[in-house]
Amino acid sequence: MSASPQSVSLTLDTPEGFHELPLHLPPDVLDAALWELAEKIWPGGTEFQRETTAVAYSDLTAALAADSVLHASVALYETEDGAASTAHLLVRAEAVDPDAPGIVAASIQEGLALEEHRSVDRVDLPCGPAVLSLYATETEGTGILPVLEFAHVELYVPAPVRGWLVVLALSTPCFGDLPRYTGLLRQIGESLDVRPATPEDDNPGEPAPGGVRAVFG
Repeated sequence: MSASPQSVSLTLDTPEGFHELPLHLPPDVLDAALWELAEKIWPGGTEFQRETTAVAYSDLTAALAADSVLHASVALYETEDGAASTAHLLVRAEAVDPDAPGIVAASIQEGLALEEHRSVDRVDLPCGPAVLSLYATETEGTGILPVLEFAHVELYVPAPVRGWLVVLALSTPCFGDLPRYTGLLRQIGESLDVRPATPEDDNPGEPAPGGVRAVFG
């Protein structure tokens, strides 16, 4: 689908336990922001753990920013048995035909339902109708690298500003925590606010890609 939608302003809140990757920051402050993120992820870790994490997320941040991702964060929790549970969240805004949100949601639901091994449900958010999708993928093991399985929870939200679709995608290798992450993604979706951009939304520096301005808490 293609269109030329107007610019929009997008805001949402992420729960405690989510750590935002510093996308779209100027190079002169990016390294410091990545080190601060590594310290949050490894508050009791070693210097090596923090340095390794900062380097890894530096490459990931550059790739996601180039791919027009508006927001990316990593979620870190502890399970009841003391193990680590993690997930990654990506947020994008995609141009769609400027139909009513209900029509866009119905079209997405119909298309996703045709895919095998995917669960698709219609949900209602404060900002309007949305589509919740769950599926799993598996990476191919090569050499010493093991096969990895991931569960994916996606929320497709047709924006009240016609011509935009907001996609929230959460991936986790922790299948046992899928109900938790599904609930958290729904919670994030309920905080989503999309409205036409105004001059007051302009901030110094480079604008977000695609004519979308984004503010995340």
